[in-house]
Amino acid sequence: MRKAKQIKEKIKKLEENQNEMSDEFEDRLDNIETSTLVDKINFQFEFRTRVDNFYQEKVNKTKFHQTNVFSNRLRLDMRSKITDNMKFIGRLTMYKNWADSYPYPLSNMDPMQGRRPSDSKLYVERAYIDWKVSDGKIPLILTIGRQPSSDGPSHQFKDNTTRKATYSALSFDGAADGIVATFPLTKITNIEDMAIRIGYGKGYQKDTGNYYIGNENKIKDANVYGIFFESSVGVENSLFQISAVKVDNVVSLTQDKNQNPTNTNIGSFYLYTSMIEFTNFKDTKLDFFAHYAISKAKPNGKTPLQGIDTNGDNIPDKDYQMGLLTSTSGDKSTKTGRAYWIGARYTFTNKFLHNPKIGVEYNKGSKYWFSFTQGSNDVTNKLSTRGKAVEVYYIQPINRYSFIRIGGTFIKYDYTGSGYQSGAPQNISSAPNNIKKLKNIYLLFNVKY
Repeated sequence: MRKAKQIKEKIKKLEENQNEMSDEFEDRLDNIETSTLVDKINFQFEFRTRVDNFYQEKVNKTKFHQTNVFSNRLRLDMRSKITDNMKFIGRLTMYKNWADSYPYPLSNMDPMQGRRPSDSKLYVERAYIDWKVSDGKIPLILTIGRQPSSDGPSHQFKDNTTRKATYSALSFDGAADGIVATFPLTKITNIEDMAIRIGYGKGYQKDTGNYYIGNENKIKDANVYGIFFESSVGVENSLFQISAVKVDNVVSLTQDKNQNPTNTNIGSFYLYTSMIEFTNFKDTKLDFFAHYAISKAKPNGKTPLQGIDTNGDNIPDKDYQMGLLTSTSGDKSTKTGRAYWIGARYTFTNKFLHNPKIGVEYNKGSKYWFSFTQGSNDVTNKLSTRGKAVEVYYIQPINRYSFIRIGGTFIKYDYTGSGYQSGAPQNISSAPNNIKKLKNIYLLFNVKY
């Protein structure tokens, strides 16, 4: 009996040693796998908590507010060097209001994925390959995939970061898929950062798997074509950019007479943009910028019904026909809009306060102004305003990785429909139930590491 007991104890001890060795082996294997992944992909995270306080006034003088609105935003930035001439860059984003698990109504629209507060899903906001195809006197670089088309210049001043996207934020802000060919010209001009870009993408693509398309055989793809030129202007840390973009077959989400969702091509759209910005202009600690854009909408005469029944007869009211910036059936006249955006930021030299910053921005848009900023992280989408907007802010650094920003945005609308391409804008005074003034006072805490 005693010998049997000793044998059992030895077996038990061997099993324990084996388990310990197995656990140690698994831990080592996990460490190797983690190290291999980190060696291949470098991760960086950014986390933001923000509280907004909205105050609104309608044309009819009715006032209402929504205060103490908290949100969290998490970004996981990814970067990987595949070969000497090819790299991958990506961004996963979660952006949600506190205690809110419901998806934002338009969160599935491509430009808005990860860009507006929704549920706690991680959205692929960016995922693209930069491939240097050739490296001659005029190199060729292809950017393929989900483009760096959000948070563009000159948002980096308010966001307290470096330039993180390609195109003027007055005209483009949101997620987008496409292919862009970049031709750097520095080798032949000796001018720093000079380049030409040619881009192609889709604003809408037929997909029979999506229920909202309607009769896809009658809907044409909204193809996006663009050309961009940028360069420094002989001053360190300067950027000048001009661009022209055309969108064929703009699509409007509408409803048929039975109030079923459908889509309709309503025309073509052109957008011309110029911008210039300076960072720490001649070591004065002053940053400033100016953007100007012209939009031209060319409706095709179609004004699909919106499915709004105001007469009680189950037939959409003809007053709610909405074409490309028009509500008049058969209207094909060009609608021209204009907008500009200017701003400045100053950095104080104060070691005790970690060099705080103050900034101010102003933008104004005309009656027919329209841009591709539906995916703006700014929930007011102030740069789409058909009217005037002012924003002031103060940035208080905490350390090299974090800061606090407090600010206020003040918008006065002159025309209805800011940010929408469907329907004719009306003078705000003729729409008593529309918002005339919008104010947002906010505070945010941001960490990037």
